[in-house]
Amino acid sequence: MRRTASKWGLLAALFSLTAHAAPPAAKPAPKLITIGPAITQTVFALGAGDRVVGVDDSSAALPEASKVRTVGYQRALSAEGVLSLGAGVLLGSAEAGPPAVLAQLKQAGMTVETFANEPTVEAARSRIQGIAERLGVPEQGRALVAKLDEDLTKAAGRAAQVKGTKPPRILAIYARGAGTMMVAGSGTVADTLIRLTGGVNAAESLQGYKPLGAEAVVAAAPEFVLLPAGSVATVGGAEGLAKLPGLSQVKGWKLVTVEDVDFMGLGPGLGRAVARVQDSVAPVAGKGGGR
Repeated sequence: MRRTASKWGLLAALFSLTAHAAPPAAKPAPKLITIGPAITQTVFALGAGDRVVGVDDSSAALPEASKVRTVGYQRALSAEGVLSLGAGVLLGSAEAGPPAVLAQLKQAGMTVETFANEPTVEAARSRIQGIAERLGVPEQGRALVAKLDEDLTKAAGRAAQVKGTKPPRILAIYARGAGTMMVAGSGTVADTLIRLTGGVNAAESLQGYKPLGAEAVVAAAPEFVLLPAGSVATVGGAEGLAKLPGLSQVKGWKLVTVEDVDFMGLGPGLGRAVARVQDSVAPVAGKGGGR
């Protein structure tokens, strides 16, 4: 009888310890690699920046990502370089690659997810919400999209106020030094940015990015030249641009800049970028940084 009582007492004690035991610790969220400035900007805006351990070279231009290690150009990633950072998830734009490297990462057990990078507002909304879903913060995603829509509604209101007047002609140039100068035509991020400001893309007759040609620039007759802020010094500023064939023949244009990331992708900062251009081009002036 004593043995039976002792046995039940021991079982009761074990049950009590089990019932009051602390729940198992939650598994930490996996570290992230983000590829593409719009992707990186979105992840940080959603509050997951502390999980990012690696970004592509272009994303490093973002102030919030400036201290994060880089893994190279987004189209020329190295599997060894990415895996060395110990991240479990790679979130990238559709340009991330090459495909063989992404396949290697998946084979190594890494989760790889890419998002379309079409230069449209609809795609930007979808990308933000898709990343938010992947990070498990759908409500923050909806809030970020709502803020983007609010900013763009304000921009549309500003554009409507000057409707009926001559819209500013803006020529967007992608520059990485005087040796790499491309004009942004239709179907580009810069084209969407220009249209949202209420302006006209002076190179809208072109499709995609085309080499800067003197005759085409003269025919475009831009009032403003839009450049990524990081490229201004490499081309010698407005004075350097004014010496280029074509721009040297166009009088009175003014230099306008946006952050590099806003020139390359449509992220949650799109509304801010549109407002920045609107501040610079309104009112349209027939004089400016050109010669």
